[in-house]
Order: sequence, then C-alpha cells, then structure tokens
Amino acid sequence: MKNQFHLYVAALAILFITLAASAQGEWKWAHYWTGSGGDLTNIFNNITNTAFDEEGNVYVYGTMGGNARLDGEMLMFSDNSTVITTSEHSILLAKFDTLGTMLWYKVIKCNSDYWSFPKWMTVKNDRIYITGITGMWGDYDYWLYYIDTLITKADVLSLQASERKPPYKHSRWTFFSQLDLDGNRIEDHFVETYTRQYYENGNNIVRSVRPICTDEYANPTPMHIDNEGNTYLFAPFDYAGNEEDPYTVIIDGDSSKMYDLYLPGSSCGNSSLQNAMLYKFTPNWELDFAKLMVQNTEGIAISWEYGRDSINPIYYVYPEWLSYDEEDNMYFSGFVTLGLSVFGAHLHQYPVRIYFDSLHYATISDQSGTRRVNFIIKYNTDGDILWCNQIYTKGHSDNSEEFSRGDLYGNCYYNNALYLTGRGCSVLDENLGIFFDSTCTMRLHGPQNISKTNVGFFVRYDATSGNYINYGVVPAIEGNSSASPGPVLAVINNRVFALSLYKQFSYDPAIIQWSTDGNFISHIPYSTGQSKLGAVNANHNGTLLVDLVAFSPVTFSNNVIANCNNQPNSHAVFALYHNPEWATPFVPDDTVAIDEYCQKRENSIYLYPNPTDGGTAVCGYLWDYQSAELFDLRGRKLDEFAAARNFESGPVFDLSPYPAGTYIVKINFERGVSVVRKVVKR
Repeated sequence: MKNQFHLYVAALAILFITLAASAQGEWKWAHYWTGSGGDLTNIFNNITNTAFDEEGNVYVYGTMGGNARLDGEMLMFSDNSTVITTSEHSILLAKFDTLGTMLWYKVIKCNSDYWSFPKWMTVKNDRIYITGITGMWGDYDYWLYYIDTLITKADVLSLQASERKPPYKHSRWTFFSQLDLDGNRIEDHFVETYTRQYYENGNNIVRSVRPICTDEYANPTPMHIDNEGNTYLFAPFDYAGNEEDPYTVIIDGDSSKMYDLYLPGSSCGNSSLQNAMLYKFTPNWELDFAKLMVQNTEGIAISWEYGRDSINPIYYVYPEWLSYDEEDNMYFSGFVTLGLSVFGAHLHQYPVRIYFDSLHYATISDQSGTRRVNFIIKYNTDGDILWCNQIYTKGHSDNSEEFSRGDLYGNCYYNNALYLTGRGCSVLDENLGIFFDSTCTMRLHGPQNISKTNVGFFVRYDATSGNYINYGVVPAIEGNSSASPGPVLAVINNRVFALSLYKQFSYDPAIIQWSTDGNFISHIPYSTGQSKLGAVNANHNGTLLVDLVAFSPVTFSNNVIANCNNQPNSHAVFALYHNPEWATPFVPDDTVAIDEYCQKRENSIYLYPNPTDGGTAVCGYLWDYQSAELFDLRGRKLDEFAAARNFESGPVFDLSPYPAGTYIVKINFERGVSVVRKVVKR
C-alpha cells in the first residue's frame, strides 16, 4: 500500500492542479464602480440591493461619489460637466446582461447642500421599483439630476409658486420610481413629511420638512410591492415633538393627499426615542395606513422618563431587511437598542418587554441583551402581526466589550421557511450562548486558547408558525473563531449561501454553502485586501451575484479581477459565479453509486491558495469529509487535520515551517473515498 501511494505521488507530481481546475463552477465576470469622496466610515461607493430578472439579467442599485467611473471609465450620464464631476453622495441604478455587459444606467444626484441616498430596489413583474432620498434645498444656485432630467433653480423659478411640486420644489423627500426593464420611467411619486417638532426661523415658528425615511445614512429602508400594486415601506420614525401636534405626510405635493397622524410618544418637545413605521400606499398613491412598529414598552429606563413619553423611552429601532412569500406576507427583521444599554443598564426593570402589538413582544432578560435586541416580525398586507420571534443572549452583566451578544442581519424566504444570517460573540463562559427559542441554544464558548468566540451562522424558522427549526455555522479552524457573515444570504434549491470571512491563517472572504438543514457543504474563497462584506443574491439557474466594498483589488479566479484602481477611495464591487449543479435541488449523496460519489469529489476538490507562502485550505464539495493529511514527496506524513464537528471545520494546513517545494494533500471522505492534490510552497 505504501509503494502504491509513492507511485501515486510521483504520477501526481507531473500534474499541477490549481483553483481553475474546479469544473463544477466558476466566476464569470466582475465589475466595480468608484468615485471621489467618503472614507472607511462614510462610504460613498456601495451597493444597496441587487436583483435578477427572469432572463438572468442583473440589476445593481447603490451609491457613488463624484467623477464616478465603472471599471476605470467615466460614467457620462449628463452633458453638464459640473453634474458629473461634483463630489457628492449620489445614486446609481444599472443593468447588466448575463455576460456582464452594461446595458444602461441611471443616476440621481444633487449638489452640495443635500446628498442623495438609495434605500431599496426590487424587480417584480417586469418592473423595477426604487426608493431613496433626494431633494432640492437652499436658496442658492442648486440643481437636481433626477434619472434623465437636469432640474435647475431656473426651472423651478419659471413655475408659479403654487405649481412647484416635487421634484420642482425646494424640499427634501422620499422618491418612489417605477421603470420598465429597459430603464424607461413609468411613474414617480414623492413623499414629504412634516415633523411634530417646531423650530424658530426668524420670528416664525415652523415645522421641519424631511423625507419619510429619517435615517439617511446607515440602514436600508425595506420596500415591498404586492401583487395588487400596493407599496409597503418600513422606515425609521423620529419621535421629536409634542404628542398633541400631528406628524404630517404629503404625497406628490397634493393637498388632497395630506395626512395628519396623531401618535403617542414625546410630550416634552424633544426625545431620544426612534421607532419604526410601516406605511402602505395604494396603487393610486393614497396613504392606506401608517402603523408604529413598537406600540409600548415595559421595564425600560427609570421613573423620571415615564412622565416624558407615553410609551416609555429610551430606545432606537433599526430596520434591516425584508422578504415576502407567495401571499405577500412580509418578514421584517431589524434590531432595537436601549438608550441606557451600557452604563445605565442596571437601571432597567428586567424583564424588559418591547410590544409590537398587545400580543407580540420581544423580551430582554438581563443586561446582555440591551445593546441589540434582534426581532423578526411577520406582517400580512393589512399590517397585522401574524407572529414574532427573536434571537437573544443572556447570562452576562459585564459592561466591557467582552460581552455576550447575538446579531441578526438579512433574511430570505424560501419554501415556507425563513432564513436569517447573523453572528454571535462572547467571552469564554460555559453559560453563555445564543438562544433561538426556549429549547435551542447555540453555545458560544470556544477553544481555550482564545479570549472571545465570534461565530457566524444562519438560522431557519418555520414561516407559518415562526418556530425555530435549525441553524448552521460558518466553518472555522480548530483553535480559532469563525468570522462574521455578510449582511444578506440567499437560498435556492435546498442550498443556503452567504458571504463570510473564512478564518484560515488570515480572515479570507469566501462564499459559504450549507444544506438547508445546516450542514456545511463547501466554501469558495477569493482574495482581497481591506474590504467590507456585502450581500449574496441567487437565481434558480445556479447563478450567484456577490457584492462588497473594497479598498484594493479583488481577485476571484478564472482571471476574473476587479482592479479597484482608485485607492484609497471605496469601490463597489460585484461579481457573478455560476455552477450548473446548483440549478437542481441539493440531495445528500450518501446513497448514490460509488462511481458518482467518487467523481463528484474528484471534480470539485482543490487547494487554495496554491501556490502558497504558508497556509492552504481544502475547498470544493466537502460533504462527508472526514480528515486530511499532508505528505512530502517521499511519502512522509507531516500533519493531519480532522473535522472539528462543533464548528464543521474545513481542513487547513500551515506550510510555513516547511522549506519551499511541492507537497501532497490527501483528503479522506466517507465510504473509503480519498482525493489527492498537490500544493506548492513558495
């Protein structure tokens, strides 16, 4: 047997197997856009949403800076050079075909007094729906470029004052635009709101005008269009102002579509309270309803605050993501933070309850959950809550950063189940964990040689009942913690995909693939410098679209590279990966014929990086993986890596202690099957 292995090694030394050898899937193309302005914390070039249409074309929606360029080429969306070159936060919507060719793009941009922010994009029934924030503000020489039209101060002043309605008006608003798949505008609507809070302007006491989305920078504002053409929007709501004063919504500057809403909350003129609102607009763009997400609370803060606000602050609600099912029920996820979450957390009257209606609420049992209360709520089209759930941590009271916490991010509905991506971290403590419900806990204590465990995961809930089903974790090496996933996951054909930093010898980004029951299948790594993970989107043809923010070039493989040559500014990067096998449902193959079993592993397994300066990982289809062994060319075993079942680890070897040369990795699976690969140490 030993001689046979030596012969196998000698024959293998003739063949150099690299990343491109994986025949089952490959990167097809990558693009990036960039522009001036922004930094690591205020990113000007970023992607808000992506979408596929039925033909597999790709739609990308996000922000860009001034002098914007796609793959190094200037985006010439206007014949006015000032509009193109002004370094302001603006909006880009673009369409690409399946080969990565850009078919068209649209821009929303205004000059220096007010930025434009994209909030949500969806493609449905051969229509593109976008929403965001923009406006024309101030009394100096301003302009607004709205999709295909440049509107200047002269254009506004040419109208009678009574005829000046958005977008031909001094104001700030949330826009809702509908386009066909060729980028032609079908209709636009503009929503302004007037806060309850008054301020003094000279001798006049006036209310502030603002868009419906008060959170202009950080979080998305999820939108849904149902099958009847109604539009739903989940947006933050600022409680500043007195309860007896109305919060006013005006649609398209039309006095017949002006709605005064009297809401609970602040009774002192100012408040640290931020709620969220679910709005429903009819196909005729009338306001059907506006419902607060949090109705009341119990146990928050101390007695002096109870007299100031009728629903007991202090808290802040942050919408995160939205998906929907075949009946247009909406699954809304986000989080709540408490104003006294850290140093004043001991003042809360636990358990804290945050009521979404009289029957549904989130609970905080102790200080460990005060910084981030993750919620999931299922709404029907009438805005009624069908169920709610949460993930939470408990059992820790330290005020330092070394605390137990769990974070939820994006969600995805698939086959009567709701999938959410998230992460959890804690100090080493046997009593700590993430609780998905009262019966299931994902323990967070990790290997003893690290001070804190950081576990990326997805969790699945039953979409009908809201009950927990199962979870899966981002793979990690034995002795290290796994890293955070990207904010949005995708589910197709019984496979779950998310971007993650895969902890090898450095934090390397990868696409992680699980089966829907939580078992790790594979990871697809790529190389980048400093970056911020984004979302992954999928269609049923076996195609994934990933996006991220990068500050240096990104190498995917197959000679697919995003050069990102505008350093140190940010770059919005998106790339397409296709695997025809993903077009069919995943079925565990432990019962298939042994020849098929062997072929699948032989075709898909590769080492990355290869060549390497130190670490290399086994990649590809790792279902039923048992162990991996490292040999030199003389057949001497140097190292062995077995699966650590608690984190479903993938095999990783460190070649740093060994001299430059060629080494052999043998990967062992169930049913007596092994795959042998060569790796070069530089």
